[in-house]
Amino acid sequence: MKANEHHTAASIVADPHQPQSAAPLVSIIMPTYNRAHLVLETIRSIQNQTYSSWELIIVDDGSDDNTEAVVVSLEDERISFHKAGRVNRNGAIKNTGLQKARGALIAFIDSDDLWHERKLEKQVAALQAHPSAGFSLVGGYNFEEGNPLHEYFYPQREGEMFGSIFLALFRAEIAVFVQALLLRRECLDITGGFPEETVFSDPDFIINLSRHFPCILLYEPMLYRRIHKGNHSHSTWVKGYEKGIALLQSYRGDPMVPRELLRTAVFKTYIHFGEKHLRYNERTKALHKFFRAWLMRPGSIVPLKKTCRAFLSLMNYFEPRRHKEHKGARRKTI
Repeated sequence: MKANEHHTAASIVADPHQPQSAAPLVSIIMPTYNRAHLVLETIRSIQNQTYSSWELIIVDDGSDDNTEAVVVSLEDERISFHKAGRVNRNGAIKNTGLQKARGALIAFIDSDDLWHERKLEKQVAALQAHPSAGFSLVGGYNFEEGNPLHEYFYPQREGEMFGSIFLALFRAEIAVFVQALLLRRECLDITGGFPEETVFSDPDFIINLSRHFPCILLYEPMLYRRIHKGNHSHSTWVKGYEKGIALLQSYRGDPMVPRELLRTAVFKTYIHFGEKHLRYNERTKALHKFFRAWLMRPGSIVPLKKTCRAFLSLMNYFEPRRHKEHKGARRKTI
């Protein structure tokens, strides 16, 4: 197969109203760790799906709270709970779930996120309508408890797009959340499972999937991604940016990724990284990221503008302190 060719996925989608006694069509894999206070709401969003032919495989990464008791109390035969011990590797936990999955279609959800009740129904129908698609993605938004504003993944809220999203991923046009994914199990024969050597394995998995198979993307928001201290701490977003840059740079020399597109992707990531540091008043770190962006594109004026902004912010930070120290010195002199 040539590098720019896609595999064709067979039409393996069954009737969404098939009897529950049949082997589950959709295997939903949920990693969890100490989410007893949130996991029940996530499970309810699965139980409320209009598409009823599913199994939920919960893989516990060594929780020391009562997550297991919460799950077992539901007494739902479609839900299984598996203890993996403390692995602390996202890819390894998901691969454990894949090994236990029986469905022809595979979905993933984090134990703190929610789905629209028709997510599975609409994605199954989309794959049925596009038999050559290997997987489907949906739109969604980030939300915080008590905050009425939502951060949407895409500007559009309806419609669909079918085709390759491989290069679009490098243009940051696609949200890379596996919670939005539904894929045909047979795709794994080509791509394999999740990489296990890294904490942030989800983008790797989706990029690899898109390298080999077309996607049917539904823009309607059907994934609700919860933002809280446990998944949006300072160290988490810093590692996320660092991983993103390392992932992009790993595609240097890849014949499917144009060199200029890759440089632009790394450039933009450094710019966004620096802007995030500025929002946290980490001005020196922001300057460093803007400098790295400039190295990627020395002819661009954008890093210079961002650097000036950071310097001004730094001066505004020190000026009141300098003025206060000067006044204190004058008092002592008097």
